[in-house]
Amino acid sequence: MKASTSIWLPLVVSLFFSTQAFSDDKQPTPEERAYEFRHSIFETFAWKMGQLVGAKMKNDAAGFKKHATDLEYLASMLEEGFQIENSIPEGSIAKPEIWDDFSKFEEKANGLRTAAGSLTKDGAMDSFNPRDFGSKNCGGCHRDFKVKD
Repeated sequence: MKASTSIWLPLVVSLFFSTQAFSDDKQPTPEERAYEFRHSIFETFAWKMGQLVGAKMKNDAAGFKKHATDLEYLASMLEEGFQIENSIPEGSIAKPEIWDDFSKFEEKANGLRTAAGSLTKDGAMDSFNPRDFGSKNCGGCHRDFKVKD
């Protein structure tokens, strides 16, 4: 499977099924579409993190680098889902603080993108610790900008 297909296929499938719920009654609002976009990105990011961990466990350096490259790409799209101010439709766990301090949110998103990019470097698999990566690069944003589950 080509790399571009492995990135886009889960996104397209996720977006298709998530928008089917909207098509029965009404067309989604721009806020709902922004939510669905970012939700799909985060779900795909989590899935790719699992693939990254699996590659490390198998000592598969090529697979690790591929999944790290995919994570870097996904991280580069995160901010797109937050361009509509206060797009917090039902089901969203985004906090209004995202838009109250968008520069802080952008800074944290950039940090995640940079951290994901560092995983693509040769030898990154050896020092990769998923718990540390998640706590340091995902947790800060979650603590500030996500409603606790």
